[in-house]
Amino acid sequence: MSSKTLVFDVETTGIGAHDRVVSLAGVWCDGLELLSEDIYLVFNPLINCHPEAVQKHGLQDWWLRYQTPFADHASALRKKFSEAELLVGHNIGFDLRMLNHEFIKAGEPPLNNVTFCTMQAFREREPRRPYNLDACLSFIGLRRSTNTHNAFEDTFLTTSLYRWLNGAKEHVNPPLFPLPSNAATIPDEVIWADQIDQTMQGNSCPPPPPSVVTILSGLGFDANTLEPHIVRMYLAARDYAFAIVKKTPLDETDEHIRELIIALVHNAEFTVPLRDWSRWDWGRPKPRVHHDDLRAFAMEFLSRTTNTAF
Repeated sequence: MSSKTLVFDVETTGIGAHDRVVSLAGVWCDGLELLSEDIYLVFNPLINCHPEAVQKHGLQDWWLRYQTPFADHASALRKKFSEAELLVGHNIGFDLRMLNHEFIKAGEPPLNNVTFCTMQAFREREPRRPYNLDACLSFIGLRRSTNTHNAFEDTFLTTSLYRWLNGAKEHVNPPLFPLPSNAATIPDEVIWADQIDQTMQGNSCPPPPPSVVTILSGLGFDANTLEPHIVRMYLAARDYAFAIVKKTPLDETDEHIRELIIALVHNAEFTVPLRDWSRWDWGRPKPRVHHDDLRAFAMEFLSRTTNTAF
């Protein structure tokens, strides 16, 4: 057996028709021989993950917002995948459906490669046994290193299962988990904001880093005198401001926007008139803000907290 084979796995925001891919990993093989080249990427899905999906893959929405969207990588990935004579995955129908959904949204043609599903092959070989990936791995003497489904690890484990199904005697040991090759550097204030979230659950919170002090001083506040959840609110506002200025798709009905906008306008003396915010529909659970008003707020917010003119 000799063919250029790509074993791959994706993690997603959920399993519905409108869900998105958040990470992708792939391992190249020549037949059953593992090659040194691999793929490991992470993406901003532009929507929030379902809670069940976060429990599965552990990728938090706040971290994913700092990554590049799939569309930025679609052309290069489509070219790579087209080079594979065989695509391999566990329950490959799901992974291929999600991947093709992303390619189509990015204006690329869907994949039509020959495929091999390790789940289906295992079911045919061991029809009385469970066939999810964990069960298959247990049967051949392997297991995940943690309870989290990491696309990079799952790809190597699926490669071992694929090799076993085709007569290989030795398993493939995944290397130490690297960071995705395109992972963005997360600003100190974002990491600290995540630690504030942990503080809410009873953990101690370290003092704010200099970047947080700078942001809040630009608004006329002392970071050390504010309650952690208030600081978290201001940092969330900054995230929204960046998204608006960059014209990133933004859900303007997010439940946090109302309180952080009102707090900022009242407490930080923004020049955006309060009457601009009267467009909230207080009788509905999902209030609305006129986009021009949001953009005016965002530009002033960033000019005051980043020393940059917008």
